[in-house]
Amino acid sequence: MTLDPQPWLRTHPTSYPAWEIYHFKPLDERVEVYMKPFQLTQDVTLLATPAAQKLLAGLTSVTIAGALEYQACDDKVCYNPSRVPISFELTLQGLDRRPPGER
Repeated sequence: MTLDPQPWLRTHPTSYPAWEIYHFKPLDERVEVYMKPFQLTQDVTLLATPAAQKLLAGLTSVTIAGALEYQACDDKVCYNPSRVPISFELTLQGLDRRPPGER
C-alpha cells in the first residue's frame, strides 16, 4: 500500500499482519502469502507547519489517495499483479494549541 505524497502529510510505515509460507507446487516455489482476510494499517500525520497550515487554510476536508498493489493466486495459477486506487476523505478541525492538560 502506498499513499500519494502531499506537502501537508507525513506517512508512516504500513503495518502488515504475519504471513504464512505456501508451497506453490506448479513452480515448486515457497512464497509468503495471506490465506485469510487481513487488515493493513498505516498511520498518517497532518503537519502543523506554517507552510502546511497555509495550504490547509479554509479547507473543511482533505483526501488522502494512493494505491494497493497485490497479486492473487490459487492452487493452480498466479494472476497478473493488480493495482487498485484507494482514497480516504478526512474532515478537518481547527488546530488545538492548548497543552494536553488544558484540553
